[in-house]
Amino acid sequence: MKKYIISFLIIGCLAGSCTKPKDLEFVDLSNLRMLKWGLTESEVGIDVRLFNPNNQRVQIKEPAAKVYANSSYLGDVRLDSAITVPRRDTFSIPLVLRVQTLSAVSRVLEVLSDTAVDIRVEGNVKMGKGGVFLNYPIQYHQLHRLSELKY
Repeated sequence: MKKYIISFLIIGCLAGSCTKPKDLEFVDLSNLRMLKWGLTESEVGIDVRLFNPNNQRVQIKEPAAKVYANSSYLGDVRLDSAITVPRRDTFSIPLVLRVQTLSAVSRVLEVLSDTAVDIRVEGNVKMGKGGVFLNYPIQYHQLHRLSELKY
Protein backbone atom coordinates (compact mmCIF):
# COMPACT_ATOMS: atom_id res chain seq x y z
CA MET A 1 0.00 0.00 0.00
CA LYS A 2 2.88 2.37 0.85
CA LYS A 3 4.39 1.76 -2.60
CA TYR A 4 1.17 2.92 -4.26
CA ILE A 5 0.97 6.07 -2.14
CA ILE A 6 4.64 6.94 -2.76
CA SER A 7 4.23 6.24 -6.49
CA PHE A 8 1.11 8.43 -6.59
CA LEU A 9 2.93 11.30 -4.83
CA ILE A 10 5.92 11.07 -7.17
CA ILE A 11 3.67 11.08 -10.25
CA GLY A 12 1.72 14.03 -8.81
CA CYS A 13 4.91 16.01 -8.22
CA LEU A 14 6.22 15.24 -11.71
CA ALA A 15 2.92 16.21 -13.32
CA GLY A 16 2.85 19.47 -11.36
CA SER A 17 6.37 20.39 -12.43
CA CYS A 18 5.49 19.87 -16.12
CA THR A 19 2.92 22.66 -16.31
CA LYS A 20 3.02 24.84 -19.39
CA PRO A 21 4.97 28.09 -18.77
CA LYS A 22 3.14 31.42 -19.03
CA ASP A 23 3.90 33.72 -21.94
CA LEU A 24 6.75 36.20 -21.53
CA GLU A 25 5.69 39.87 -21.32
CA PHE A 26 7.24 42.55 -23.55
CA VAL A 27 8.91 45.50 -21.73
CA ASP A 28 10.79 47.52 -24.38
CA LEU A 29 13.33 47.67 -27.21
CA SER A 30 16.78 49.21 -26.78
CA ASN A 31 20.35 49.37 -28.08
CA LEU A 32 19.57 49.45 -31.80
CA ARG A 33 22.90 49.07 -33.63
CA MET A 34 24.42 48.10 -36.98
CA LEU A 35 26.38 44.84 -36.67
CA LYS A 36 27.34 44.07 -40.25
CA TRP A 37 26.92 46.12 -43.39
CA GLY A 38 26.87 44.25 -46.69
CA LEU A 39 25.84 45.05 -50.23
CA THR A 40 23.17 42.36 -50.37
CA GLU A 41 22.50 41.51 -46.73
CA SER A 42 23.10 43.39 -43.48
CA GLU A 43 22.64 42.58 -39.81
CA VAL A 44 21.11 44.89 -37.22
CA GLY A 45 21.33 44.18 -33.50
CA ILE A 46 18.56 45.04 -31.06
CA ASP A 47 18.01 44.16 -27.41
CA VAL A 48 14.51 43.11 -26.42
CA ARG A 49 13.64 43.30 -22.73
CA LEU A 50 11.01 40.87 -21.47
CA PHE A 51 9.51 39.89 -18.11
CA ASN A 52 9.19 36.24 -17.08
CA PRO A 53 6.03 35.82 -14.92
CA ASN A 54 6.79 32.14 -14.25
CA ASN A 55 7.89 30.80 -10.86
CA GLN A 56 10.65 28.78 -12.51
CA ARG A 57 13.53 29.48 -14.84
CA VAL A 58 12.89 28.60 -18.48
CA GLN A 59 15.03 28.45 -21.58
CA ILE A 60 14.21 29.97 -24.94
CA LYS A 61 15.81 29.02 -28.23
CA GLU A 62 15.37 29.00 -31.98
CA PRO A 63 13.16 32.01 -32.60
CA ALA A 64 11.74 32.17 -36.10
CA ALA A 65 10.15 35.56 -36.60
CA LYS A 66 9.52 38.08 -39.34
CA VAL A 67 9.74 41.80 -38.55
CA TYR A 68 7.62 44.47 -40.21
CA ALA A 69 7.85 48.27 -39.94
CA ASN A 70 4.76 50.20 -41.05
CA SER A 71 3.46 46.99 -42.72
CA SER A 72 6.64 46.63 -44.82
CA TYR A 73 8.71 43.48 -44.38
CA LEU A 74 12.16 44.27 -42.92
CA GLY A 75 13.74 40.89 -42.28
CA ASP A 76 14.08 37.80 -40.09
CA VAL A 77 15.20 37.57 -36.46
CA ARG A 78 17.68 35.02 -35.14
CA LEU A 79 19.23 34.16 -31.79
CA ASP A 80 22.71 32.65 -31.72
CA SER A 81 22.26 30.47 -28.63
CA ALA A 82 19.73 29.34 -26.05
CA ILE A 83 19.01 31.84 -23.27
CA THR A 84 18.19 30.87 -19.70
CA VAL A 85 15.49 33.19 -18.39
CA PRO A 86 15.46 34.02 -14.66
CA ARG A 87 12.24 33.40 -12.74
CA ARG A 88 9.96 36.39 -12.10
CA ASP A 89 12.47 38.88 -13.45
CA THR A 90 13.09 41.24 -16.35
CA PHE A 91 15.83 40.18 -18.75
CA SER A 92 17.31 41.23 -22.08
CA ILE A 93 17.75 39.16 -25.23
CA PRO A 94 20.26 40.33 -27.87
CA LEU A 95 18.62 39.59 -31.22
CA VAL A 96 20.04 39.86 -34.72
CA LEU A 97 17.79 41.09 -37.52
CA ARG A 98 18.88 40.03 -41.03
CA VAL A 99 17.73 42.46 -43.69
CA GLN A 100 18.13 42.76 -47.44
CA THR A 101 20.25 45.92 -47.61
CA LEU A 102 18.75 47.74 -50.60
CA SER A 103 15.11 47.18 -49.70
CA ALA A 104 15.75 47.85 -46.00
CA VAL A 105 17.46 51.20 -46.69
CA SER A 106 14.46 52.46 -48.66
CA ARG A 107 12.06 51.30 -45.91
CA VAL A 108 14.17 52.88 -43.16
CA LEU A 109 14.15 56.18 -45.03
CA GLU A 110 10.34 55.98 -45.20
CA VAL A 111 10.15 55.22 -41.48
CA LEU A 112 12.50 58.09 -40.53
CA SER A 113 10.18 60.56 -42.26
CA ASP A 114 7.49 59.67 -39.68
CA THR A 115 7.53 60.51 -35.97
CA ALA A 116 6.42 56.99 -35.05
CA VAL A 117 6.83 53.51 -36.46
CA ASP A 118 4.39 50.62 -36.26
CA ILE A 119 6.47 47.53 -35.42
CA ARG A 120 4.97 44.08 -35.93
CA VAL A 121 6.69 40.75 -35.21
CA GLU A 122 5.19 37.37 -36.11
CA GLY A 123 6.63 33.92 -35.64
CA ASN A 124 7.38 31.39 -32.92
CA VAL A 125 10.01 30.46 -30.34
CA LYS A 126 10.78 27.28 -28.42
CA MET A 127 10.44 27.70 -24.64
CA GLY A 128 10.78 25.07 -21.95
CA LYS A 129 12.78 23.51 -19.16
CA GLY A 130 14.41 20.20 -18.39
CA GLY A 131 14.91 19.38 -22.06
CA VAL A 132 11.17 19.64 -22.85
CA PHE A 133 10.48 22.50 -25.26
CA LEU A 134 7.17 23.68 -26.69
CA ASN A 135 6.57 26.09 -29.57
CA TYR A 136 5.09 29.42 -28.51
CA PRO A 137 3.69 31.94 -30.97
CA ILE A 138 5.26 35.38 -31.14
CA GLN A 139 2.64 38.03 -31.85
CA TYR A 140 3.84 41.56 -31.17
CA HIS A 141 2.30 44.72 -32.59
CA GLN A 142 2.92 48.19 -31.18
CA LEU A 143 3.39 51.79 -32.27
CA HIS A 144 6.76 53.22 -31.16
CA ARG A 145 7.77 56.86 -31.20
CA LEU A 146 11.21 57.23 -32.74
CA SER A 147 12.22 59.56 -29.88
CA GLU A 148 11.52 56.72 -27.38
CA LEU A 149 13.85 54.18 -29.05
CA LYS A 150 17.25 53.98 -27.36
CA TYR A 151 20.12 53.76 -29.87
